[in-house]
Amino acid sequence: MIASRKSMRGLVAVGLAIGLVVAACGSSGSPGGSNGGNNGGNNGGGAALSSGLASNLDNLDSYQFSWQYSASATGASAADTGTLGTSGTVVNKPTKAYKINEFGMQIIVIGAQGWTSFDNGSTWMTTTDYSSASSIDSLLPTNLYGTDFDSNSADFTVAGNETKNGVDCVHYTGNSNLGAVGAVFGVGASFKADLWVAKSGNYPVSGFYGWSVTSNGQSGTWGYQFDVTHVNDAAANVVTAPTNVTAIPT
Repeated sequence: MIASRKSMRGLVAVGLAIGLVVAACGSSGSPGGSNGGNNGGNNGGGAALSSGLASNLDNLDSYQFSWQYSASATGASAADTGTLGTSGTVVNKPTKAYKINEFGMQIIVIGAQGWTSFDNGSTWMTTTDYSSASSIDSLLPTNLYGTDFDSNSADFTVAGNETKNGVDCVHYTGNSNLGAVGAVFGVGASFKADLWVAKSGNYPVSGFYGWSVTSNGQSGTWGYQFDVTHVNDAAANVVTAPTNVTAIPT
């Protein structure tokens, strides 16, 4: 079992290494370069994928999201497989507000005031950890978007027009240039990347970026997936301050 665990941890490590190499290669070869440099481009018209589209989520009134980073393997133990995921609601107007579930911890931020709960919302404590918008960026689906999609935008092509999460979208797929980098590590890596971009508003709606990897007779998958839903749904996207706040002892 110990040997298997080490093998599968190595398999996941290979996957992570592949992702880093792809990000580096894509960053040097893709146009635009800066995050947000091309966010005015009309991808909805079927043009090549532009970088910086994640910033267009800030132009929405509100939305809900979920994202996860997962790894699994054949014959793996609990230590070698699992999912890290976060979900929540973002309100951009009239006051910036968030409600986020991060691995079981709940976070509410309204303006510069924040609260956290570790018991599924039964009790809350005030916090200053999320007093600025930038302090919560790592919890949003845009956190890994730049590395996976912006850095490799030149290697995505239009697959067609589709409805995704109730939004009229352009569907992009990643080409073989991204998957071929697995050969550098001497493993069989089957790459898959898909991205859906809203025709109206030019913001990312859903995406997947990851590999199925085969090494030493074992196989595993790992990847990053995100979804944006309930766009501008004022009735569903409500963030209110908690009332059951416990004072922190001083």
